[in-house]
Amino acid sequence: MAIGGLISNRNSGSLIGSGVLCVLPWLTMAVFANVGGWIADTLVSRGLSITAVRKIMQSIGFLGPAIFLAQLSHVRTPAMAVLCMACSQGSDAFSQSGLYSNHQYIGPRYAGVLLGLSNTAGMLAGVFGTAATGYILQRGSWADVFKVAVALYIRGTLVWNFFSTGEKKFLTRVI
Repeated sequence: MAIGGLISNRNSGSLIGSGVLCVLPWLTMAVFANVGGWIADTLVSRGLSITAVRKIMQSIGFLGPAIFLAQLSHVRTPAMAVLCMACSQGSDAFSQSGLYSNHQYIGPRYAGVLLGLSNTAGMLAGVFGTAATGYILQRGSWADVFKVAVALYIRGTLVWNFFSTGEKKFLTRVI
């Protein structure tokens, strides 16, 4: 059940009230995307390598949501559900200073193409993830869905930290 449904069904709350609470995670994300950018810029200005900064920010962007989604199936109140989702979305926003800004560093000339390819992969994951969620819910529960999401976040963190770099990997000029 979506957060709005949880809040509306459990507390006989209004749809408008639940709609306002559903916006809070996204507002948190907007704020923390800027906080993450400031932190990343500060770390780079203090001499930390681009690669290290991108790995730190993306690790927060993956492990933060994993932690809060793992808690979501255990909460019993709408307020705690919203808090978990807000914290998940807020920590996910650190990815803006990890993966999403890294395209400009590894291939400045092809940054748009790289971002397009990564967004396409993410969109496909969203399409298949929606179908997988339905499949899981037919046989299990939301707790099972959250377990899959947590496992994917952890795997993504390991892959990112093993393979990612902030160094240029593509030619920046025509030969």
